[in-house]
Amino acid sequence: MTMPTPVPQSRSITAPPPSRAVAPGRRLVVALIGLPGAGKSVVARAIADQLGLRRVDRDAIRHAMFPRCSYSFVEKRASFRALLLALEMNCMLGESTVIDGCTFSRRSDLERVDQIVRAQGFQAIPVFLDCPSDVARARIERDVAENRHLARDRTPDVVAEVLARMEPPPPGSLTIDATLPAAEVCRLAVESVAALAGMALPRRPA
Repeated sequence: MTMPTPVPQSRSITAPPPSRAVAPGRRLVVALIGLPGAGKSVVARAIADQLGLRRVDRDAIRHAMFPRCSYSFVEKRASFRALLLALEMNCMLGESTVIDGCTFSRRSDLERVDQIVRAQGFQAIPVFLDCPSDVARARIERDVAENRHLARDRTPDVVAEVLARMEPPPPGSLTIDATLPAAEVCRLAVESVAALAGMALPRRPA
């Protein structure tokens, strides 16, 4: 994917190397990469709420397409194609997007996103939420125990399944330590994306 310009270094963010800058404004697509349990949905909502991006969620699309979803490969690919269409429509409407519900374990999926984004004159920002598999598994176990996630694709075993096919994030990805508290991960993600895109952050209440 196209590499964004660097942001200030910190202990929890790995800044990408110098490259083409994101044009000032809101013509961008944020692709969150990471294992199930890394916190992608929490970060996606924070980016959407605080930066005014539209959130496209493959999980929601899949459940809408297949009410009795068996989480088969065909269902997952069909919902991913629908996500790509929604992403393309957002770009055609001039709306920036954050993608939720995808691990992007396969580099080829990110490349398909990048092709659509660049064709519409948008800039892709890949954000890798770096989370060890044991931490991700423990989070899902806790969520299931608290009745938060009961879908079949959110059992702890899914972490190992995704990890087995997980390819390294593309060069230039913004990397955030996802073992930090959720509020801190969200803050770092929002501030970093805003800095790369030349966007002003909303003022915090005094």
